[in-house]
Order: sequence, then structure tokens, then C-alpha cells
Amino acid sequence: MSTSDPKRPAILLRDADRNRLVEEYLPLVRHVVGRLPVGLSAVLDKEDLFEVGVLGLMNAAATFDPTKGAQFKTHAYVNVRGAILDELRKHDVVPRSRRERVREVERANAALEEELGRAPTPEELATATGLSIDQIDDVLVNMHALATVSLSDGEEGGEGGSDTLAARIAAVATTDPSDAAAMNEMKERLADAIVELPESERRVIVLYYAEGLLLKEIGAVLDVTESRVSQIHSRALARLGAALRANAGSRS
Repeated sequence: MSTSDPKRPAILLRDADRNRLVEEYLPLVRHVVGRLPVGLSAVLDKEDLFEVGVLGLMNAAATFDPTKGAQFKTHAYVNVRGAILDELRKHDVVPRSRRERVREVERANAALEEELGRAPTPEELATATGLSIDQIDDVLVNMHALATVSLSDGEEGGEGGSDTLAARIAAVATTDPSDAAAMNEMKERLADAIVELPESERRVIVLYYAEGLLLKEIGAVLDVTESRVSQIHSRALARLGAALRANAGSRS
């Protein structure tokens, strides 16, 4: 019988091997938690999410079948992130008091996009809504948080598709695509858009996606808080999304 036969019984690890994997991959849990948007939940802090992630890691070790050919790191990542997002879905990831502001910005975004023929920049959203740029940054973080959780349900993410864009940037930085021509075009478009970002946003994008640093680590490099890095990251994604959609429109 082939080891890839889906009907064969799973061959699971011994308890000692499971415990060893859990201990070895604890840093992976911290990594997953550290790359989530700051303030993702009004109820759960990052230590809570770390504990949930550890449970996901334990489940990964308990269900891992080494004969199927997959790497444990991949299996563990899926289980850890899935456990964390499942827990977040049980709670209100964006405080109800902020949801009206998110809807207000979404309405302004839709109106400006129709008027301008492209997605607006954060500064244009601030002007249209009468909010400060810091308030717009907070809303963008909330929208990114909602996109992160909804993406796990098979949706494309929140307004502006910020999490989908994040996945595309990560793909350019970390994978060897089978469709080289399409990926090369995406690389060129992203590179052009990233070059045009303000310096602080450009540095956060490079440190996050190219260097793989956590938000807290980027904060230490830039001498700003982790929360501020999360804001800059969300603003950069919004600006990149606007630039890429404008670029796509000019080519059509």
C-alpha cells in the first residue's frame, strides 16, 4: 500500500517525540502571535493568544503523520494559526465602539474611490472624514485585524483587501512561483510601489516581509512602539493597495 493512500490508518508519533516537537517549536507560536496586528482583540492579549497557540501546537504534534511527506513546521503553522484565529472569532476582534468609525471610513473610501477612479490614500481619507491621520491609522489597523480573521474563513479580507495584499507581498519575498512571468510582473509592480512609500513605511515593509522581523523587533529597530509599527504597517498596505490598483487601472 502506498504511503500516500488516504485510506490507510495514520501513523502517529510517540509521546516522547510529540513532547520534543512541542518544546522545539514553541518559538513558532511566539512568531505567529508576534506577526498578528496589535490590538487584534479587545478581550485577549498576546499572552492569551500564545497559550491558545501552544494548544494548537500540541494538537499539531498529536495529529502529525510523518509518513505523509509534509514537514512538521508547515503542519504546526497551520494548526497554531488556525487555533488562534478560531479563538479570535469567538470574541469581538474590533471593539463595538470602533465599528461605527470603521464603517464611516469604509463609506468614505467607497465614495472617494468612485470619485477618484482609484483607492484613496490615508491622507485623503483623513481629509474626507475629518479624522486625524492617527485616527485613520487606528481604523486601518482595525480593518486589517478584521481582514486577518475573515481571511481564515475563505474570504478575501476586509475593505481594500489588505490581508490579501499582505499575502501577495509575502509570496514575492518567500516563494519560487511556478508562473514565473506573472510573479516577475508582480515583483516589478510591488517594487515600484514600495519605492514610492514614505521612508518609515518602506522600512517597515522591508523589515517585516524581507527580513521576517516581528512587529516588536521592528519597533526596537525604529525606536517606536509595537503599536506604532502596526499602524505604519497597515498604512503602508493601504497605500500599496491604492498604488497597485491605480497601476492596474492604467494598464487596462
